[in-house]
Order: sequence, then C-alpha cells, then structure tokens
Amino acid sequence: MQHIGSTLNFGARFKEQQSAYTPDYFRERLPQVRTLGVDDQTIRAGAILLLDLLKQERVCGSCKGFDQCGKEGDAKGHYDMLDVYNGQLTVRTTHCNEYLKFVERREIDNLKEFSEKTQEDKRYRFDNYPVEQARKHPKLYAAAMEFAEAFTTGRQNLSDAQKGLYIFGPPGVGKTHLMLAICNRLDDRKVPNIFVRADSIFDKLRMSVASGKEMETVIEKYCTVPVLAIDEFAQERANEFTLDKMFRIINYRFSNQLPTLFTSNYEPPAVYRPFQEQSKTVDAMISRIIQMTKIGRLSGKDARLSHMEILDN
Repeated sequence: MQHIGSTLNFGARFKEQQSAYTPDYFRERLPQVRTLGVDDQTIRAGAILLLDLLKQERVCGSCKGFDQCGKEGDAKGHYDMLDVYNGQLTVRTTHCNEYLKFVERREIDNLKEFSEKTQEDKRYRFDNYPVEQARKHPKLYAAAMEFAEAFTTGRQNLSDAQKGLYIFGPPGVGKTHLMLAICNRLDDRKVPNIFVRADSIFDKLRMSVASGKEMETVIEKYCTVPVLAIDEFAQERANEFTLDKMFRIINYRFSNQLPTLFTSNYEPPAVYRPFQEQSKTVDAMISRIIQMTKIGRLSGKDARLSHMEILDN
C-alpha cells in the first residue's frame, strides 16, 4: 500500500514539474527553439528532447576544451542541433567547434614530422621582408600576402587569389624569405601546411624505406596537405626515381586543386633541363606547374654577400 502511495506521489511530482516546462520556458532558454519558430504543440510534444538539450547547454556552457569535455562516452566532442522533421522536433548531431579545433591542432602537430621548418625559420615574416624587394616586385609581394591571408581549406574551386606561387630568381634575393613569410602567416591562422626543401622530400623517402616504413605514407602526406611549400625546387640531384615521385606529388595536387608554393633558381620551362629530352614526365610537370601557380621573378644582388666578412691576410 505504501508502494502505491509513493508511485502516486512521484506521478504527481512529475506532472507538477512537467507543467513548469511551458513552451515559453524552452523558448527563453534555448535560442534554437526561437530560431525554428515552432508552435506550442510541437514544443510540448518534444519536451523530453528539449530537456536533454538544456542539459547539453549547461555542460557546453562551461566548456574548457575537448580535452576536458564534460560529456560522457561517444557524446564527447559532439553537439546536438535542434531540427524539425515531419512536424516533430528532432536533433542532428555534429562535431562541436572545440573538437574540430582539437583535430586541427593534432593534424598540424602531425605535419611537423614532414616539415623542414626550423625555429630560426619562424622569424621570416612579411613585416621584416626587405623593403627594396617588396617595392621592386609589388605584384609578387601583394600576391604572396593575399594568399597568406585569404587561403582557406575545403573549397572545391580555388579562386585566383588562392592559386599557388612559383617564385624564381638568383640566389639571395629573398625567395625563401617570402615563402616562409607565407607559411608562418598560415601557421598563425591555423592553416595546415608543410615547408620542405626539395632534396629533403627524397631524403625522407629513403629514410622511410631504410627504417622499414611505408614510402607511400610520406608521399601521401605531401600530396594531401592543404598547402605544400617546396623550397629549392629542381635544385636537388635528380634521377628517374626523384622525378617520378615529384611528378606524382605535383600531379595529385594539380588534379585536386591543392595549392603548391615553389621557390627555384630556374624559371618553369628550364627545370630539370638535362632530363627534358629523355623524359615526358618533365614536360607534363612543367605544364601543370604553369597552370596551377602564379609565376613571379625576384631579381637583385645576393643579399648574403653584403654580410660576408673578409679577413685581412
């Protein structure tokens, strides 16, 4: 008899609580309800679902990042968005922003293994780029800055501003500085990128084979990173192996509209000249580079020579 009384009391308390959860109660506390503009009847029918969303808002409102997510199990890193289907309230689950930031940071950290950028390289910025070179080549400098600020991942068709750059000219005129300025700004904006010297790509391939790892893993990373910056392109000691792998990387990026940055001592038609007569791969590579980049030439004297210290005999 006592058990029946307890059950009746619980039912009464539930009805009392349920009556407090009016449509206006949910509209006041859940902006998603107001945005959808659903009527009172629909809100009442979805009251239990809305109470779950209120719990989510309390947890997510005190979020301290994905690493400390207050949700449990598979719910961690997910966020339920209110929706309407066939006249009833429902939810669609997406990854929350903090989870996406976590994945982005993890991806950027993973790319460091394939990058050649040193701590010293981080000092090369647009604000300390040689003024005389920026004034002498304003279109190239402007294109580099525009790419560094405008490029975003996930676009199906690249705009003209998001095309890659091919920067060529003699040694010491600021080619690598300009490329690093782009990469460092992309780092600031959390855009995944790899900066690597051409010969280091093949060193990493050889090292992966020597250590028993899959070469394809290395190639795939250079193929798929959102922005790849290849310094000293076509200045490595080339052979059939290196040409084949370089073409694979460039061809993949060309086909998938992934921007690539190049610096080189050679203008595009002159790259890998010793192989041009014997390899159709070189012609195909040059054709793709010309189509996928804006090409700019930097001229001037080797700035490094001005810092050369000559000792008296």
